[in-house]
Amino acid sequence: MFQVKILITDHLHEDAINSLSTYRDIAFDYMPEISKEHLLNIIEYYDGLIARDRTKLTGEILDRAKKLKVIVRAGSGLDNIDLEKASSLGIKVLNVPSEIADSVAELTIGLMIMLSRKLYKAVESLKKGEWIKNQLTGQELRDKKIGIIGVGNVGSRVARLAYCFGMKPLLNDIIKLDEDFVRRINGEVVTLDQLLKESDYVTLHVPLTKSTERMISERELKLMKETAFLINTARGKVVDHEALYKALVKRWIAGAALDVYEVEPPVDLKLLRLENVICTPHIGAQTIEARRRASIKAIQLAVNYLQQVICREI
Repeated sequence: MFQVKILITDHLHEDAINSLSTYRDIAFDYMPEISKEHLLNIIEYYDGLIARDRTKLTGEILDRAKKLKVIVRAGSGLDNIDLEKASSLGIKVLNVPSEIADSVAELTIGLMIMLSRKLYKAVESLKKGEWIKNQLTGQELRDKKIGIIGVGNVGSRVARLAYCFGMKPLLNDIIKLDEDFVRRINGEVVTLDQLLKESDYVTLHVPLTKSTERMISERELKLMKETAFLINTARGKVVDHEALYKALVKRWIAGAALDVYEVEPPVDLKLLRLENVICTPHIGAQTIEARRRASIKAIQLAVNYLQQVICREI
C-alpha cells in the first residue's frame, strides 16, 4: 500500500495528536497555525485535510489541491469551506456534528439561565461592591415555552434538556421530526411564525446556508413577545445584527444571548455593549470533552475514507 498524506491545519486535542503514530501507511503533518500563503504553497501535496473553523478553505486554495480527496471539519459548521468548489473537484467533505452537540446544547441552557436570573449583572455588580439584590428578580425556566429552530444534533439535545427543566418545547425544522421523539419530550411541531409568537425563549440551531442567512430579522423579531429572549449558538449570520440591535434598544424583546457573530471576532461592539445582551466568544464546542471527541473522530473519518479510496484504486 502506498503512503498517503494528511495535513492538519488547526489545533486538535492532544490525545488525537498522540494517536497519529498508530496509523500505518499514513503520513500526518500537523501545522495548526499555518498561514493562508503557506497553505497555498503546499496543499497540492496532500490527499486529506483536517481543519477546524480557523482555516478558510476558499476556491482559490482548493484549486491548488490537485491530490486532495477528503476534507474533514473537526466540528459542525461547514461555512468556512467552499462546498460548491469542493464538489466540482470531487473532494469529499465530512464533519463531526454529533461529537460537539452536547457541549453546545449545555451552553445554550446555561445562557438561558444567565438571562433568566440576570447572572451577569449579579456577578459584575457584586464585584464592584454593590449589593443590588432587589434589582435582580428573575424567572424560572419551568413552565416556559422554548422555541427551537433547527432540531438536529444540537437542537434535539436542547429540547431534551429543556424538557427536564419542565419547559414546553415548540419545534420547527425543514424536515419531518420523529413523532416518538416529539411525544417523549412533550413537544409540539409548529410553524416558524407560531414559534416566534408563543415562545418565551427562542434558540437557533440551524446551519448557515443561503436560506438561513438572516432568517431572523426585523419581521421575525417583531413577532416575538416583549418578554422573550433570543439565544444564538449556531452561526452569527443567521441573525440580522442591525435588526437585533434595534429590537433590543426599542425593547421589542427582553434580551439576547450570543455566542456567534456576523464577523468573528466582532469589530462593531455596539450590540455587545447593550445591558440586555450576554455575549461569549464562540465557545459552544470549546470543552475538553467535545474537542477530544471531535479531534479523534475527524482523524478516524479522514483515514477511513482515504483507505477506502486506496482500496478502490488498487
